Amino acid sequence: MIRSGRISRALTLSVAFLLLVALVVIAEIGQNGQKEIYRLINLSQERQVLLAELVSELSDAEAGQRGFLLTNDQNYLMPYQIAHDRVEPTLNKLTDLFRDNDKLLMSREQRDTVRHLRTLVGTGLGELAASLALYTTQGPEQALALVRTDLGSRTMGEIRAEALKLRNFERDGVTAALARAERLRVISRLLMGGVVILNVGLMVMAAQLVARQARRRAELTEQLATENEELERRVRRRTAELSALSSHLQQLSEKEKASLARELHDELGGLLIAVKMDVSWLQKRWPNSDPDIQARWTRVLKVLDDGVDFKRRIVESLRPTLLDNMGLLPAVRWITQETCSRAGLQCAEIYPEHEPELIDDAAIMVFRLVQESLINIVKHARATQVKVEIALTDSEMTVKIEDNGVGIDSDRREAVGSHGLATMRHRVRSFGGTFDIDAPPQGGTCIQARILLRDILKTPRPNLLTVAATVA
Repeated sequence: MIRSGRISRALTLSVAFLLLVALVVIAEIGQNGQKEIYRLINLSQERQVLLAELVSELSDAEAGQRGFLLTNDQNYLMPYQIAHDRVEPTLNKLTDLFRDNDKLLMSREQRDTVRHLRTLVGTGLGELAASLALYTTQGPEQALALVRTDLGSRTMGEIRAEALKLRNFERDGVTAALARAERLRVISRLLMGGVVILNVGLMVMAAQLVARQARRRAELTEQLATENEELERRVRRRTAELSALSSHLQQLSEKEKASLARELHDELGGLLIAVKMDVSWLQKRWPNSDPDIQARWTRVLKVLDDGVDFKRRIVESLRPTLLDNMGLLPAVRWITQETCSRAGLQCAEIYPEHEPELIDDAAIMVFRLVQESLINIVKHARATQVKVEIALTDSEMTVKIEDNGVGIDSDRREAVGSHGLATMRHRVRSFGGTFDIDAPPQGGTCIQARILLRDILKTPRPNLLTVAATVA
């Protein structure tokens, strides 16, 4: 439906544009028509002027010819000659003007009138010339006799009549042209009014389209904002669900580790101790001085001791007994010293003098944070020195682990594939804390977690004083 609406609007705009172009073209044609009419009117006025000049020149030639014949004064021949010489060019110019524009000669009669006028002018000039020639050859009496006849006056009357007819034709043609020009002017004004109305309509339509588009854009923006808000709510809800699930899985994993550690401690530890006791009993009851047999008894006892020690390390790795029996700080000291001694790292430790009473989940969170940080240092950092610090203020606990290794690239700190860092970050944030990874100027890596005490203490303990003790 949206597409059909767009097509209909496009067709409407196209038709309106074509109408506008057509109106402009028609208006231009009307303007050109008016210009042509004005040109024809100017030509008609020139022809009327030439007609008047032609009649005036013929009258002057006739008056000069009659004055000479009556008075025998040579001075009358000069006006005659001047008028006679002008008649032919004026007649030719008049004929050319009629030939240049035949549009105002509305009928065959008009064209015949022009030809007849030309014939009459030639006849009249011939009669004037014949009278002068007769004067010269036969004398004044014969010439005057010819003048007294009505032949010359009749010819001049016909010339004036034909000229008057042509002027009437011209006047009628000019009147018709003016009427036509007026009609064209009215049509042009109407067309221009139509163009203006159409332009106003197009502007109104464009304004409506712009307003509709703006409303649609606003609706789309509002819809998009609503969808984004809904998406953000879903993301927050899904993130909360995933965070809760991850926390639950971590708690479940810790419970399973604790259960497995107890089983290993109770079952496997008991079996290994029993076997060691039986082997010691057998060694005492079956004495033998053979060195090979004594070496075998010694090796068996050593293997059993190594098994007991291996079991102890596994149990402490799964769920340190120090954490349950002695508290957080002894467990952190043990895992730090155990890891550094096995990896050959120099270790510096800073702990508060008084250990806070943390809830079990918070205590295991801090312990795992230190444990996983040390494991990453041993595996990846290629460090030689490690510093573990736990500090307390009146409101928060800070856990900091530093090394002098190769460091962590900035693009890997938030990378999806960095599961160890992501696990530590989630452990801290599940208690509302902050987790930061920095690169100190001297090199290496600094992992720092800050957690509010009110979120991890079993009971509120205000005014906790911290005293730093350094153990090299």
